[in-house]
Amino acid sequence: YDVSLSLIDDDYMQEINTAARGVASPTDVLSFCFHENFVEPGVLGEVEFDMADYYNLGDMLIDVDYVKRRCEEDRKLHIAEEGKRQEDGDKKDRMLEEGEVISEKVDSDGDVQQDEEEDDEYEYEYIEVEVDEYDDRGVAPAMQYVYDPEIRIHMLIVHGMLHLVGYDHIEDDDYELMVVREDEVLAELRKRLGDSF
Repeated sequence: YDVSLSLIDDDYMQEINTAARGVASPTDVLSFCFHENFVEPGVLGEVEFDMADYYNLGDMLIDVDYVKRRCEEDRKLHIAEEGKRQEDGDKKDRMLEEGEVISEKVDSDGDVQQDEEEDDEYEYEYIEVEVDEYDDRGVAPAMQYVYDPEIRIHMLIVHGMLHLVGYDHIEDDDYELMVVREDEVLAELRKRLGDSF
């Protein structure tokens, strides 16, 4: 099978993303699969005609400008987060001095307000909210700490290729299948390529 891979810029990606998905902004990767007859994700059905054109999985577009920009944005974000974490750690390690006030309420005149007893006439309704845990599987979270655009592009190729062979991440079940497969492929590439990937 063949795959068409185009490395493009922001303007072209925005044009394609607007036309294909109705989203008027660039994105990192778009895949356009030419096949619909999958037995299951990753398993192609019979090819309609035994001709070369029918052995093309599809087109994949990667926005190099977007990838470079995100590498730099993520690098800056993680540097800032690390600085904040260290600053917070320094504050926690510092001993309080005698008479130091940790927090207090001050009115507009600068006078310290005393806490009034809370009025118990209100009833509160507690609603249990289910919060999804952060999912660190798959290509997207793995890329966050990769600041080399070339390696990120390799990771996006993994993601895009899986779309071309029938994987998707719109529904929860499909997402599960896709991130598991992404992790398997990334692990295999790391094993084969070592520090280069």
